[in-house]
Formats: sequence, C-alpha cells, structure tokens
Amino acid sequence: MIEEITIKVFSGNGCATDIFLGVSTEYPWFLNIIHPEKWARWYEAPDLFSAFQNMRLDLEKEGIRFLCIGACPDVIASGLSRNMSGGRKVYAIRHGEQADSRNIVDIFDYAPPERIGTVQQQRDFAARWLASVTHRR
Repeated sequence: MIEEITIKVFSGNGCATDIFLGVSTEYPWFLNIIHPEKWARWYEAPDLFSAFQNMRLDLEKEGIRFLCIGACPDVIASGLSRNMSGGRKVYAIRHGEQADSRNIVDIFDYAPPERIGTVQQQRDFAARWLASVTHRR
C-alpha cells in the first residue's frame, strides 16, 4: 500500500514549495518524491527513515531541505522503531536523556526551518547523544 502525503521543502532559492511523497505503508519500504517542477525520484531502503535520509542526502546537493521532523538533527530511529513502524516513527532525543515512548514522533510531521539540519548534522547529534547517555550509566 502507498500513502500519499504533501510536505514542504525549501528550495535552493529559499522559497517553500509543496512536494508530494508516495510513502509505502508496508515492506518493501520506499519513498517516491514528485516535485512540482515535474521531476520524480524513487528511494528504497530497509526502512523509511533510511530511505528518507538517502533522499535528503541526494537532494541536499541541490539545496533542497525538507521541513519535517525527520530532517531535524535531534531525531533517531532505533531498531525497535524501525521494526514496529518501518522507521516512520522515531525518537526526538535530548543529550543525557534516554529515548522513551513519550518522545515518539512521525518523520513527516512539519518542523519549522530553524529546526532543520543536514543528514550529517543528524548523524553527529546521534553520536553525541549516544555518548551522553552511555556515560551516565
């Protein structure tokens, strides 16, 4: 099954634009992005969070940033969230605090531009967070 959603992106020119995503709701996990400028791309991965990161890595080169929770540096997908939701539900994390069910968010929910980061910033934040919770034990 495929769910069709609309999310906002910032283009290289700094304008917000709506794009359309086809999101698989079951395995195999994929995203199909359709941009108003009449191009489309397909991303498949072991889970939706990974597919979304691959899509972001590709489109960051073109200056495109996604205005959604999954593009915030302070979110991670755990093994459990990948298994239970296909990586669509992830944890919003804070340094020094364990991730728990109160912090579960949907990667496609809106996030304002000032919260958005790159995939590398997200990976770096996750590594720092992991070190912060590991050292507290």
